[in-house]
Amino acid sequence: MNRVNLTRILITAGATQEPIDGVRFIGNRSSGQLGVALALSSAVAGYEVTLLLGANSTQPTFHPRLRTVPFSSTRDLKAKLLELWPTHHILIMAAAVADFTLKNGQIEGKIRRGDALQIDLIPTDDIVSGLAQTSRTDQRILAFALENPEDLVTSAQEKLKRKNVDAIVANPLATMHANTISAEIFCKDGRHISPSHNMPKPQFADWIIDRLDEILNIT
Repeated sequence: MNRVNLTRILITAGATQEPIDGVRFIGNRSSGQLGVALALSSAVAGYEVTLLLGANSTQPTFHPRLRTVPFSSTRDLKAKLLELWPTHHILIMAAAVADFTLKNGQIEGKIRRGDALQIDLIPTDDIVSGLAQTSRTDQRILAFALENPEDLVTSAQEKLKRKNVDAIVANPLATMHANTISAEIFCKDGRHISPSHNMPKPQFADWIIDRLDEILNIT
């Protein structure tokens, strides 16, 4: 591929929210800090960036090459990705997407505190796997995996193959609550890249974007 054509990056950051009723939702603790740092680093590096950002996430610093689009649920994120992915060249899927959502959708109104409640959950769609199946030859996908430390390598390699992405950044659960990151990167062609551990997230974002061609095997 011609490097000059790879100018548009689509990045997801933050957490999805799966509605339970009119005021409650199933969510997670992702702040979107790393995804936002990746978006800003990409814009500074000269890319045109679209950032899909979850509610209650860290807000990005303004940059003229950075456009932010909000998302709420996994379904909403999927719809926006399907709309935007065809006009971008690289997807960095850093959002923390819910694994489950309500089987029958949102309950109308507000559940009363004293009511007994049982909700049925079903798995959400594997968004990034679906996008990978329809990607063009001039598109690349970098995914993220948050894992227990003891399962990090095995799980990341399994997800890399199953999701059919070009590379995956595997990081331990402690990353979600920290300002630093200790990650391992596994590439589709078998390469394994180990950045320095305990890097501040903004520094790690710069490191990733500086080496994006190498990580995604762009020539």
